[in-house]
Amino acid sequence: MFWDSKLLNFLTIVAVVLFGYFLYTLDLFKAEPIEVEVSLYVNPTTQFPIDDKAAWNPERRIAINAKSENRIKSYKIKATTEDGLVVLEKEEVIVNRPKTLKIWLPKPDINLPDKTRIHYDVAITDWSNANFFSGATLHKKLDFIINTKPPTIKILANSHKISYGGSALVVFSVDSVDIKEIQVSNGKDSFIPFPFMREGYYAVIMAWPIANQNFSGKITATDTALNTQRIAIPFIKDTTPRYQSSTIALKEDFLSEKMDSLIDDILDIYPDAALLALNNNFEKFVYINEQVRENDEKTIKEISQEASEKDAQSLSMPVSWTSFTPIKGYAVVGKFGDKRTYINDKNQVSHSVHLGLDMASVKNDNIIAQNPARVALAKKLGVYGNTIILDHGFGVISLYSHLEKFLTSVDSSVESKDVIGLSGQSGWAFGDHLHFGMLVQGHNVRNVEWMDSCWIKNNITDIFEKARVIIESK
Repeated sequence: MFWDSKLLNFLTIVAVVLFGYFLYTLDLFKAEPIEVEVSLYVNPTTQFPIDDKAAWNPERRIAINAKSENRIKSYKIKATTEDGLVVLEKEEVIVNRPKTLKIWLPKPDINLPDKTRIHYDVAITDWSNANFFSGATLHKKLDFIINTKPPTIKILANSHKISYGGSALVVFSVDSVDIKEIQVSNGKDSFIPFPFMREGYYAVIMAWPIANQNFSGKITATDTALNTQRIAIPFIKDTTPRYQSSTIALKEDFLSEKMDSLIDDILDIYPDAALLALNNNFEKFVYINEQVRENDEKTIKEISQEASEKDAQSLSMPVSWTSFTPIKGYAVVGKFGDKRTYINDKNQVSHSVHLGLDMASVKNDNIIAQNPARVALAKKLGVYGNTIILDHGFGVISLYSHLEKFLTSVDSSVESKDVIGLSGQSGWAFGDHLHFGMLVQGHNVRNVEWMDSCWIKNNITDIFEKARVIIESK
């Protein structure tokens, strides 16, 4: 009898457990998961998603957007510091049973110093039958580091002025708990800051492209709490450089002299049936002068910017460059910034801007790399012909086009005074000459500055040296 009673009790317990498990697994007790998104508001209309672990300035509001098909019943919020101090507790029952709810994360009840770590546990419960009718609960855990101070930007050294179409250097430091982004701008274009010598220091060679009528140099630093500091770069703006405009009459015999052979080369580089469909030499010229030139310049800009992005991944040290002049005893046959209008006998026109310096010397003259570099491109282009691009670091690029022959190859290192190629007339060129260009982070700039050793010393080398002395004294 005793054993019968024990067995009966055991079977009863098993039956109750199994029945409970059966009820638990019924769809009646299942719930759709609660979904949440966390956003940081910079202002009432601008928000950004943030990670579960982030820096936070409590002056900026954080919203937890909850969504539940079973409708939202309540939420609880508890905030504690790293040492277990409870700095906030809040609980609210939502009587109107919404499917979506924006919960504004409350600030701690006490002021916490910067670098304090604070942990939030946000528990959101729905109206489902889960957990035997008590509802499903989602725990959203958030870990923040309090950061209320914006980054501090300090300019250590900079070029005295920047000229329209020219270049200038600025070296600066950024002091912050952490950094999300550093932006350097001329008012229109952004420039990658190069980490310089030590952590927290940066150098940027900037450009004032001739396409930009104005220049407004600024540095903006933003941390992960979206605290922002912005300062102006104190360059004096030199607007005196002027660039000529030229009108060039096109004759049929001039157009036909090189058209067919050039088109064959272009089709190998940029296959386009539209070029073959053009009816006359002037239409072909317009296509080459505008479309093919645009393709070439896009390639050049992309290669230059890719080189800058690659170089900016590592720490850069001060450099000392000399004049970039690549040919001895040359004559200038085409100037930088020349706005050219081509016109035929029917008054049809085509336009382009000459973005380099055309230098004529003897036939197949040696092209000399005056400063150490990495070869970023050695390739035939359309209008530019055989072209070499050298990456000198800090976003500075030198370009050599219309070459007869390459004497180097991509990714090779070149040293000062190395001969990298021979001048020629490949591409859209009439007569042996070199098209020489200088670019800063993909923007074409005045050659005359980079061919002037005094300008380089005063505006680049001396600025690097001044910054080096300041940084090493820290």
